[in-house]
Amino acid sequence: MRTHEIRRRYLDYFTARGHVQLPSGSLVPPDWDTSVLITTAGMQPLKRYFLGIEQPPAPRATSVQKCFRTGDIDEVGNTARHLTFFEMMGNFSFGEYFKQYAIECAWDLSIREDGFALDPSRIWASVYEGDERVDPDEEAIALWMAHTSVPGERIVRLGGDNFWQAGPTGPCGPCSELYYDRGPEHGCGRPECAPGCECDRFLEYWNLVFLQYNMLEGGALEPLPAPSVDTGCGLERVAALIAGVHSVYETDAFGDVIREIEEWSDTRYGANETQTKSLRVLADHARAMSFLASDGIEPSNEGRGYVLRRIVRRALLHAQRIGIEGPVTERLHSVVVGLLSDVYPELGEYRTSVAALLAAEERRFAQTLQNGQQLLLEVLERSGAQIEAADAFKLHDTYGFPFELTAEIAAEHGVTVDEPGFARLMEEQRERARASTAAVGYGASELDAGFTTEFVGYEQLDVRTQVGALVDEGDGLLRLKLRESPFYAAGGGQVSDQGAIESDNGRAVVEQVIRQDSDQQIVARLEHGTIAPGERIRAHVLGEARRPTMANHTATHLLHAALREVLGDHVTQAGSYVGPDKLRFDFRHDAPLTPAQVRQVEAIVNRHVFENRPVHTFVTEKEHAQQLGAMMLFGEKYGDQVRVVEVPDVSRELCGGTHVRSTAEIGPFVILREASSSQGVRRIEAITSQAAFEYLRDRADQLDEAEHEAAGLRAELRKSARDGGAPASGGGNGREAGLVESASEQDGVRFVAAVVDDIDADTLLAISDRVKARLAPAAVVLGSSTEGKVHLVVALDQPVVDRGLSAVDLIREIAPIVGGGGGGRPTMARAGGKDPAQLATAIAAAETAIRERLSSPG
Repeated sequence: MRTHEIRRRYLDYFTARGHVQLPSGSLVPPDWDTSVLITTAGMQPLKRYFLGIEQPPAPRATSVQKCFRTGDIDEVGNTARHLTFFEMMGNFSFGEYFKQYAIECAWDLSIREDGFALDPSRIWASVYEGDERVDPDEEAIALWMAHTSVPGERIVRLGGDNFWQAGPTGPCGPCSELYYDRGPEHGCGRPECAPGCECDRFLEYWNLVFLQYNMLEGGALEPLPAPSVDTGCGLERVAALIAGVHSVYETDAFGDVIREIEEWSDTRYGANETQTKSLRVLADHARAMSFLASDGIEPSNEGRGYVLRRIVRRALLHAQRIGIEGPVTERLHSVVVGLLSDVYPELGEYRTSVAALLAAEERRFAQTLQNGQQLLLEVLERSGAQIEAADAFKLHDTYGFPFELTAEIAAEHGVTVDEPGFARLMEEQRERARASTAAVGYGASELDAGFTTEFVGYEQLDVRTQVGALVDEGDGLLRLKLRESPFYAAGGGQVSDQGAIESDNGRAVVEQVIRQDSDQQIVARLEHGTIAPGERIRAHVLGEARRPTMANHTATHLLHAALREVLGDHVTQAGSYVGPDKLRFDFRHDAPLTPAQVRQVEAIVNRHVFENRPVHTFVTEKEHAQQLGAMMLFGEKYGDQVRVVEVPDVSRELCGGTHVRSTAEIGPFVILREASSSQGVRRIEAITSQAAFEYLRDRADQLDEAEHEAAGLRAELRKSARDGGAPASGGGNGREAGLVESASEQDGVRFVAAVVDDIDADTLLAISDRVKARLAPAAVVLGSSTEGKVHLVVALDQPVVDRGLSAVDLIREIAPIVGGGGGGRPTMARAGGKDPAQLATAIAAAETAIRERLSSPG
């Protein structure tokens, strides 16, 4: 039985018994859930239902949820069962049925012929043995014995893992797990071996969580409004049991991916330990990277982005180990999309952009590997029998070279690595970064300054003030408090301000501003010199980041009002992100917006912008604000005095964020995307101000270019009709014809990389598009210089982008050569520069890059 059939049987079983089928939530938890970095369990998107904060769509529900556990990354490949990404089938009761019906259903579906058809004599159950807070679950034991054929000797009492919680706070309770005895050949051989043993004989495949409590900060428990049920049944584990195989990697969930990788690498699963481990890693990480990226996560050095970066780079390391040549991530992603996009449509919807994202990360790591391996060889030459911890740490921390690869290459040279010393240095680095980590939502320790910082950033972006308290965290990282601060502390969805702190003796760049109720502290990194407690300093906010953030924040208020106007008053905010780059607005609504509704919402917001309405802010009593009809966010705590942000006749909300003075300062408003965030919550991403202007200008350029080409073709057709012949194949002017004739071809793609003399940037762009159109599928890189300025343009057809090339990556690679920079989108990017003498070098570098990427097998 394949996993598609198992998934379907599970959902059909519970929908036939009155459960509403819910779609999987995103791997990115909603803004209100800060308990985990990435969704780890099927119940996580449903937490508010279990807590009684929101009304569930039905008393009973079922789903198959995308899940990811970061703690297992390094174990993947070493065992037969560890995974990062997995699918959790679940059935849920929101205060309706409890232990008895959950046990009856789990038993019935496990053994029935049109269910999992497992041998009932091999099924064991576990219950919670109890602790100082919770009594032993004798009720569950009685129910197993009364309503199933599991005898008392196959029911075990376990602690620890049999009390379940989704995070440090939230719904929790005792659980009862179903185990399957796979036989002594899978076990440790000990007579006392039973469920709970570390060996592979007894495989836990279904967890029935009896949610009775809400865990508070500090570990205290309080009863939930209504006892509920949350079950999790691992799809991959059930597949292994039904197939009768030892490892989840031998099921079709991974086997189909592994067979593809075997063809690329001339390896075989089970041939030896090295090949088997690498094939497991690649199969698991292929799924993980595809789903993480499809849910909007991008590689970075922190948070979820760092998890994705680790996954991609670990996969590439193992691909190298088994000799896979050429691009890897694009092929892995393509296999996963082919297997699972019918179940998870987002895989297909974002296929092109995710492939480009993963390919870009692969190229970055390829350079890291190349540089790191050369540096490692230098280290080996001057090392004796062991590489020092400091050298291994520098390779890892400064150059991004994996410790695992350092150890492997060293072993090939008969050299060891000081692993305990490396672990110690890593721990010291984590200690130094604690202040930075705290700002991601885990709090920060207090700084005793004897005062509360006065935030003056609504009115002033540049102030003279005093450092009241300061802690040096090492490595240039400072935590400090100012008497007066212009820096906005992250809160209400708005990111913290950027900026700098300068004294007579030094300068520090503000990295984060941490909110602590009505107080704040600043995390800054010293650029030079020193900053000391008691010093008078200048604190100034980076206006280039604050201004677009203000525009985006006011735009979220207009967007909220527009959504309520178009969809109805049931729409309320469920979360937001407001930064200088974009805005994201989550709102409660149970259906996708139609294209017409999206256009209508966008038009309403822009109308309010063009009306140049004033934006008023004032502080008043909470009761008075309620009388005025000011909107309050559900679940937010407000004091007696509240700040109201008002756009007359449009919006009135309680808000502590920073805002523009009039709606005209927002500039154009463009909706980029409308999608699901979690069950019953939709998400809109939008841009304003300069970002929106550049987006609209690029779209206008594309339309102008398309119209220009169409006009040229119409003229050519008219001339052809008058002449009584076919359209000329040359077309265009001599310069464009020469570029077309100079084109090279590689692997089905025609490309041009050339210098065009003495034309401006807009003309260069127009020429590049016309040349691209005549050579399609094509890659065109052109450069020109006028009046001492350099212009560069990269234009790629979509099929070329699908091959792994990106105009943005190319332009960022060659622009520094001419002393400039630029950007754009995967199919078109532009840059400027100030060194015409290096123009030919830049174009040659582009040609080399294109040839290398097209020649890579894929």
